[in-house]
Amino acid sequence: MTPPPFSAALSRFLVVAAVTAAASGLMGAVPAAAAEPAGTVDYVALGDSYAAGVGAGPEKGPCRVSDGAYPQLWAASDPGTVSLTSAACSGAVTADVRAKQLGSLGDDTDLVSITIGGNDLGLIGAVRLCADQGQAKACRTKLAAINKALDTTLPRDLTRTLAAVAKKAPNAKLAIVGYPMPFADVADCSSLPLSRELRDAGNEAVAGVNRILAARAAALRATYVDAARPYTGHGLCSASPWLVGAEGLAAQTVLHPTLQGQTAGQLSALRDGVGTPKAVLAWIAERDRPAAGPSPAAPSAAAAPADGDGSPATAAGLWWIAGAALVLLAAGILAYRRLRPRGVAAAE
Repeated sequence: MTPPPFSAALSRFLVVAAVTAAASGLMGAVPAAAAEPAGTVDYVALGDSYAAGVGAGPEKGPCRVSDGAYPQLWAASDPGTVSLTSAACSGAVTADVRAKQLGSLGDDTDLVSITIGGNDLGLIGAVRLCADQGQAKACRTKLAAINKALDTTLPRDLTRTLAAVAKKAPNAKLAIVGYPMPFADVADCSSLPLSRELRDAGNEAVAGVNRILAARAAALRATYVDAARPYTGHGLCSASPWLVGAEGLAAQTVLHPTLQGQTAGQLSALRDGVGTPKAVLAWIAERDRPAAGPSPAAPSAAAAPADGDGSPATAAGLWWIAGAALVLLAAGILAYRRLRPRGVAAAE
């Protein structure tokens, strides 16, 4: 017998309601779309005069920061994409980084670069000292102290400092930028009145600092930026030096990169190491992409509020329960209509 119109309508309503509830649950269960890539790179530059840009243009403030420094050049290569904070300061040693520069870092820092270690050895002071031929004995004493520090105090101080940087910026890409070799491999040098022996000693000291920086970068899983490589053929005493020579002794810019050195040397090496600002933005988007599956820290269904203010995943589960209940109810009514005794059906 054909069910009365009201019963048929009720059956159809329950089936449609169940399907609708199930579909709503499916939509609620679809994960939220990944967040749009971050619009800016939060970049903090740390270190000494090589990171501050001494010798590369007009300087500002007691830290002698210039717009020709490699951090400023990297940030300016994509205007509007990079938010740069430069804490680098001329004369800084590793202890200064720990005491005065770490405050610029935080959980929201995306990129950190640092050049540090040269002043711990007093390399620039040694060059000025050894350039005075009347200070030969003091020069030899200073070089011996530098070699000793390379084997003892400097590895310890760099390890401590770079570990502190990594700890203060746990979500950042860390770029540890080395130093250029100061002198070209030539017999005579008109750029700076130093003997070949002293120039070789200077190169070996800088190479020693770079080896320590590279080793610490590997231990921290950071990026070591080899600034020495682009300077090949462009040290002092070469035909086209990218470093300030004897003319910078009075202004204390000697052996520092010129603007050309910062651009073709440090900036080029930094791009090779970490990429362009757009490449770092893509890395940030990947870093911040939600992990697949429920987070271990996500609240359980039992902990969800009873007033319906639970998380989207909990609400989706409730939709599924309601949908399943309606499907079972609709199926029961239909089965009852088909299997009930004819006498009961006739009486309705």
